[in-house]
Amino acid sequence: MAVAPPGNQSDPGALDRRKEIKMAATAQSTTNKTRERNGSASGSDTELATEVEALRDDINAITDRLGKIAGAGAKSARSHRDATARSLRDKTDELIEDLTHQVAVLERKAGVNVRRNPVKSMAIAAGAGFLVALLMRR
Repeated sequence: MAVAPPGNQSDPGALDRRKEIKMAATAQSTTNKTRERNGSASGSDTELATEVEALRDDINAITDRLGKIAGAGAKSARSHRDATARSLRDKTDELIEDLTHQVAVLERKAGVNVRRNPVKSMAIAAGAGFLVALLMRR
C-alpha cells in the first residue's frame, strides 16, 4: 500500500483555513488599493454619502415623473374609452331606430296585402303553420 508523502496530505479543515486567509488578504488588499485611489477614507465616505443622496433624489424624481406619466396615460385611456362608448351607443340607437322604422313599413305593407288578397294570405299562413308544426314534431 502506497503512502502519500507528508507534503501532499490534505487536511480539509486546514485547506479551508488557508482559503479563508487568502480571501481575507485579497479583500484587505483591495480595500487598501481603493482607499489609496480615492484619497482619504473620511473624504471619500462623505463624497460617497453625497452621491448616494443625490442618486436617491434622482430616483425619487424619476418615480414621481413616471407616476405622473402613468396617471396622464390612464386619464387619456379613460377619455378615449368614454368617447368610444358614447359613439357606439349613438350608432346603436340609430340602428335600432332605423330597424324599428323598417319593421313598421313592412307591417303596413303586409296589412295592405292581407286586405287585398285575404284568401292567398290565409293559405300562406296555413302553409307556414304546417311547416312549423312539422319542424316542432321532430
